[in-house]
Amino acid sequence: MTPENLFTNEPSSRPVILSFAAPTGGLGTTLLATNLGIQLAKKGRSVLVADLALTEASCHLALGVLKPERHLGLAVQKEVGALKEALVPTSVNNLTLLAGHPESPEVANLAYLSKQKLLGDLRELDFDYILVDAGSGTGADTLDFFLLGHYSIAVLQATAVGLEPFYRFFRATLHRLLMDGLNKKRYQSLAPGLNPRSPLAGLWDMPETREEDLAAVERAIQAHRFTFVQTGLGSEKDQRNGAQLEALLRRNFLCPMRFLGAVDWDAQAAAAHRALEPIAKAQPLCPFSLSVERLANVVLKEEKEPAPVEGHLNPRHLGELNAYELLEISFNATVKDIQAAYARLLEPYLETSPLTLSLYTKEEREAIRDRFEDAYKLLITSGLRQRYDEDLIAKGHMSADQRVAEYGEPASEGAHPAPPAAGASIEDTHSKAVRNLEAILEEIRTFDGKALKRVREAKGISVAEIVSETNIRSWYIECIEAERFDALPAFIYLKGFLKQLAQYLGLDPQRVLADYIGQYQAWKQAHGK
Repeated sequence: MTPENLFTNEPSSRPVILSFAAPTGGLGTTLLATNLGIQLAKKGRSVLVADLALTEASCHLALGVLKPERHLGLAVQKEVGALKEALVPTSVNNLTLLAGHPESPEVANLAYLSKQKLLGDLRELDFDYILVDAGSGTGADTLDFFLLGHYSIAVLQATAVGLEPFYRFFRATLHRLLMDGLNKKRYQSLAPGLNPRSPLAGLWDMPETREEDLAAVERAIQAHRFTFVQTGLGSEKDQRNGAQLEALLRRNFLCPMRFLGAVDWDAQAAAAHRALEPIAKAQPLCPFSLSVERLANVVLKEEKEPAPVEGHLNPRHLGELNAYELLEISFNATVKDIQAAYARLLEPYLETSPLTLSLYTKEEREAIRDRFEDAYKLLITSGLRQRYDEDLIAKGHMSADQRVAEYGEPASEGAHPAPPAAGASIEDTHSKAVRNLEAILEEIRTFDGKALKRVREAKGISVAEIVSETNIRSWYIECIEAERFDALPAFIYLKGFLKQLAQYLGLDPQRVLADYIGQYQAWKQAHGK
């Protein structure tokens, strides 16, 4: 059974509900929900912001409604005849508010039947969009309101401190989804056999699982668009984390999860928020408002071009993939394609990356990096790649016309010098290379990353060659040369790599260590590491 399209013109497709929640407070969930509501309203949609953060309601403040006369408490306590009578207008055209009322014990501790009635009544309101602030944490109310939405939008910060509670929140969400899809009794009977890291993992292989169980879970997954928004951005690297995190979530939790975008924060937005002004109305051109508007455009685009409905994911184990599949590249990928894919895939599993810190043990991350490294070394070396392709063709996994047109070593890795020109002796060429190297060594005052790269290239040594002769991964060699200090391994490993690298290049290891480590320590001090 396939659920109906969320954006069909059928009456049941309105309103479209977007539910927001976060693993912890203070991540900007309320500001995102309210200002996305403003942006959708400015684009001509009728919007309701529903504050269902039962014990921490503050959407009214973000919208500049200081003391709402009507609120959720009136509906819960049956002081109004219908939920629509508890709504209040805002200063933004097309935008209405259902304010929270945490002062009321009946609201703060919402009874089960009252919650079910509220969820049903919300779906009957006549709006284009309802944006629900579901609050934070892993409580039943937060998870139920989060799963109310056609879009379930998690708000997070991709830091070591922010990701561990987010993974815990997403696991709790999937457990709640299973309970709703299967019914509570059936879920409880299967729960002991579920994978503690990922509730969906193994469900399809459990002997106790029945076909009707799988069908019910599949329908539950298909009924939601799980997405996330990243806040608290500090660098370009933080923004890259969004796409990398999406891939990790899909692979580890087997549930379709999409990176919706990132939200900036700035002084103008902060000033408007302190003055209790709706930010997107008071400061429409500030970075925060513009980043929220980009999210609104993504949502509106799906009115005409809806994202495909996805169910339970079943990716193959890394050990079952060939080198091309592992690096997520085509059979005719160029050297640059291979290098870019390797760097992109390896980054989340580095010791310095927060993305996998609470997903895998150190040994598991090391094993995954080894798989990527083996695939990279195989495909980046022309002779090895050619023999590997012939083996794939012989086994029927690849056709001859799919292979790369020309095998070649990476030019950017200091390829070996071209053969001498006609009329020039090998001795002349060698003497010229020696003189060039001597001149470079004379010029070098400090052995930083650029100096090490100059020496390597002057000697005609490729990164792949060093990798094959040492225990240093190509990624670390490239990071050392590019002085990407934030991506380097632990200090004790860095010292060992530098010593090996210096010895391979015929340099004084002690001088290389002193020069490079000095710069590394200065960078750490400057960045408060």
